[in-house]
Amino acid sequence: MKDAPKHRIPQKLADDFVATQKQGTLSASVEGGFPQMTLLPFIRTGDLIELHCVQADPTFRALRENPRVAFLVSEYLGVFPSRWADPKDGGRGSTVYRAVVFECLATWDTSPEAVARALTKLLSVYEPGAPKGMIEDGDVYGARLRQLVSVRLQVVKSQAKFKIGPAGADETARRANVANELRRRNQPGDANAAHWIDYYNGLRNEDGSWSV
Repeated sequence: MKDAPKHRIPQKLADDFVATQKQGTLSASVEGGFPQMTLLPFIRTGDLIELHCVQADPTFRALRENPRVAFLVSEYLGVFPSRWADPKDGGRGSTVYRAVVFECLATWDTSPEAVARALTKLLSVYEPGAPKGMIEDGDVYGARLRQLVSVRLQVVKSQAKFKIGPAGADETARRANVANELRRRNQPGDANAAHWIDYYNGLRNEDGSWSV
């Protein structure tokens, strides 16, 4: 993901976004092979990302050979035409999205006990209060646990890129117009895209700094 200073976001806003997301894309590759990717639920605590996947997943096989992986958390919000940003410039149209990519070192554990702990922790986040939220090795879960693997990603580096309307520090009015036009168009997802454009627009100062 190309780093673009105009699309950078304060770390707190990037962390706030990741905390709202429940799924990301794990990417792993080996020399001479094509990158492998898989969508996975996750839990992030500081610089640790916890996952589980099927041992037969090609992404896990690649990860075992090369534990230097990437994990992408992203949300596509919408798209707007150039005329909403500048009626005289046909190159101002853009997508609207939020994305954070983590470069990580992966470790893993295929033991049923480790997988059970990982799944129990995941349930505590995804299904809090579930009456059978404890996963244990045994007759009910044992066979399935032995097909899975617990993966832990130690974050080495992260990069956030938020394309949330015209990016210039002096384009407050244009961002507001894009949000208004999205609401007027009212296609699926437009209201949500407009909400986030307005939200981040309200946090930007005229000098390009952020109020967070």
